Amino acid sequence: MKNSRFLAWLLAVSIASPVLCRADSLPVPVPPAASKAAPGEEKKTDLEARMDKIGKAVRKLKKQISDPAQNASSLQLVAAMRDAAKEAAAFTPAKAEDLPQDQRAKFVEDFKAGLKELDDRLARLQDAFAAGKNEDAAAIFADLQDFERKEHKQFKKPKPD
Repeated sequence: MKNSRFLAWLLAVSIASPVLCRADSLPVPVPPAASKAAPGEEKKTDLEARMDKIGKAVRKLKKQISDPAQNASSLQLVAAMRDAAKEAAAFTPAKAEDLPQDQRAKFVEDFKAGLKELDDRLARLQDAFAAGKNEDAAAIFADLQDFERKEHKQFKKPKPD
């Protein structure tokens, strides 16, 4: 009886040992990448991606705008913002879908005019940095932020609650 228990235990251990040894080498499930949209969250549109680029540059610029030693970096940020704004002109805001058909063309036209105005303001900001006029750049930047709030109210689709 003792031998049969020992043999049964030995057999069980020998069968289970390869499985137990391989447990460390089994792949560990990895959570989905953070870049993928979470459940219930929509994927960003191409326009939103361009606007996010502008937003990131704005946040960085806000921290360094008054530092003349950072003007080269500030010029790069403004150039990136201008590029993203020009790319954004190729897209239509999602809010246009909510408008009646007869109002969409005017809405898109106003949106593109707003992006042109944004580019003009960014060009002035770029000129101020290039000239080393950080105080002027700070004033232009403050005006730019007011412009952004006004434009977002008009063209950005409100997020559902």
